[in-house]
Amino acid sequence: MKTAIIVGGGMAGVTAAHFLHNDGWKVQLFEAHGVLGGGCRTFHYGGHPYTFGPRPIYTEYEEVFNFLNRFVPMRRFKLYTRTYVEQDDMFYSYPIHEDDISIMPDREKIMKELADAPAPHADMNFEEYYLACLGPTLYEKFIDNYSKKMWGITDNAELTDFSWSLKGVALKKGGRNVRDDLIHAHPRNMEGYNPYFDSIKEKVEVHLNAPITRFDPEHRRIKIDDQWVRGDILVSSTSVDLLMNYEFGKLRYIGREFIPMVLPCTQVIPDPTLYLYYSGKERYTRVVEYKKLYGYNSPFTMIGVEIPSFKNKLYPYPVKSERAKAEKYLGNLPEGVYSIGRMGRYKYDNIGQVYMQARELSENLK
Repeated sequence: MKTAIIVGGGMAGVTAAHFLHNDGWKVQLFEAHGVLGGGCRTFHYGGHPYTFGPRPIYTEYEEVFNFLNRFVPMRRFKLYTRTYVEQDDMFYSYPIHEDDISIMPDREKIMKELADAPAPHADMNFEEYYLACLGPTLYEKFIDNYSKKMWGITDNAELTDFSWSLKGVALKKGGRNVRDDLIHAHPRNMEGYNPYFDSIKEKVEVHLNAPITRFDPEHRRIKIDDQWVRGDILVSSTSVDLLMNYEFGKLRYIGREFIPMVLPCTQVIPDPTLYLYYSGKERYTRVVEYKKLYGYNSPFTMIGVEIPSFKNKLYPYPVKSERAKAEKYLGNLPEGVYSIGRMGRYKYDNIGQVYMQARELSENLK
């Protein structure tokens, strides 16, 4: 029987394990922590479910929804978000909606800037691009401080790859929900995706609390404590620079600190908004009311406050030099070694994209 070693028990690793097991592989999955699920794992605080940042699926592929719905009942919804702009002491739709300009105190100035703005083009850096799309006033209100604190930088011109975009569009028209072209869905139970993650234990050999002490991709093996484990293939969802023992240098990441807070009321954020962004000089970037995602009843509610931090690795940097370094790593993977997921591909991938990577991997190995 063909053997597969999978490193990382988050959405990418578990989904790859499901596909490979179904294809007849003998799979061993190694997770450094005591539970599966990574950033998509649901935890509880005072009985309130949450993840470290919201983790609904955003995908154009119906099969992603159908696959997860087999393990955990999924609920579709339209995503509405808003941003607090301190200068105006006002909440506006996010992405920025052109209809909100009419209620802004400096609307005439904004309209003139939009009319005079140059056409954006791909050779611009992040700052140049969004100044061209929005003009300086909207850029200052919504983009400037938010991007600096999100990425822990002092100059947005440092961001040279803006293909990840801001919620898909710079200035939205039409409906106020985010990305009409995508399926938005979230588990409708109090355990979130946990039943999906934990179901893999019935299919493959899962090793929890098993941090890797050494990677040897050339021989498709990993070292756990003092023991080497080898497979016919090695699939990693950890950071690709770590997988390759930092041969070309470390990749840049930024993470989040997460503060759960239970409040003595049934709801905080008015419908239909699901979560709030903060574009000013506040330390935090986003506030999420998790009851709105999980759909449970309680006399109280819980919010999660997210603060950018370098204490963990969650977001790969949208910088062309970092992307080029990641591509060098990916281009030098030995035969039989695969790197998937947001960390493994060094791309701002969502759950739907991660699922498709795992499926593509299994298809290519048949």
